This record gives sequence, structure tokens and C-alpha cells, in this order.
Amino acid sequence: MFVWIKKLHMYAGLLTFTALVVWGITGIHAVFLPAPGSQETLPAEVREIAWKAPGNLDDKALSRAAIAASGLRTVGQPVLHRRDEQQNLTFAVFGPNGRRDLTYLENEGKLRVEIRRNSLAAFLSESHAGSTRRGPPEWGARVWGVYNEFSNWAFTFLIFSGIYLWLATRPRIVWAWSTLALAAAIVAALWWGAR
Repeated sequence: MFVWIKKLHMYAGLLTFTALVVWGITGIHAVFLPAPGSQETLPAEVREIAWKAPGNLDDKALSRAAIAASGLRTVGQPVLHRRDEQQNLTFAVFGPNGRRDLTYLENEGKLRVEIRRNSLAAFLSESHAGSTRRGPPEWGARVWGVYNEFSNWAFTFLIFSGIYLWLATRPRIVWAWSTLALAAAIVAALWWGAR
């Protein structure tokens, strides 16, 4: 059994190395983020598409039709629906590549798409949270979501299999017991403080 757990531990670590790197970069990036509202944003890339919406659609159905007409890929469900002063429907969609604001200019028969691109660090930050239950429906995003969820379970396995491998080979090392006790105390303190 020891040999099998050792092999599974090694392969789980190798298979999830990419997720560990993405999560690590995201964590470091999050530490150095500026305060909310003080971030500098790049100017949006704006394009307009000639498009006339089919009739009798409510705002949510209209926004889904507008996304299909815009050709945007790897974006989630439309959010932040509102009507501006001219009664044009405005909404946003988010994806790993950044925010897209869409406005349907009904009187002009146009769809305005404002694209705000993410930096590489922001892209990785958006990607690290991908799962199979939310986010863009494209197969690439779903595959990444499955990989992310697999990595979550694999990291949990790595924790317990690592403790087992340690106890099976070197159970008397004092600094290992001290490290385990310190880590458990930190997790308990964070859990208690976050309640």
C-alpha cells in the first residue's frame, strides 16, 4: 500500500503542477493589488456591429441574442442589465480575458461592444477560479474548469497522503510534528477569525 500511495502522491503532484503555479501567481498578484477603485484601467477597444434584434424579446433574451450576434467567445452570462437615458439596453459580460460592455442601440440598428482586456496577471487570476459549474460554456473553459476541480481534490489528497508518507517513514522527527502543529493552529485561528 505504501508504494501505491507514494506513486499516486507523485503523479498527483505532477498532474497538478500547472494549477499550483497559476494559483501561486494569482495569490502573489492579489497581495499587490491596488485598493478597489484606484486601479488604472486601459482604454476600451470599441467596435460597432450592424444588428437588428428580433422582436418580442425581454432584456435577458435580448442580451443573450446580442452576445451571439457580437461573436464574443469565452464569456459568462450577461449581468448588470440596465437601460440608459435613450432606453438602449446596456449590460456586461465577464470572462478570463476581461470585461465586455455591450449596448444595443435600437434606433440606430447597431450593437456597440466595448472590450476591456485583462493583463496577464489578471487573466491568470480570472482563470484560477474557473469551474465546471459557472463561467463560459465553451469547451476550453469547461476543460480548464474540470482540471481546476480535479486539482482541488488532488491537493487535498496530497495533504493526507503526504502526512501518511511522513508518518510511515519518519514518525519521530520533532520539527515535522512542530510544523504540523503550527499549521493546524494557523488554520484553526484563521477559521475562527473568519467566522
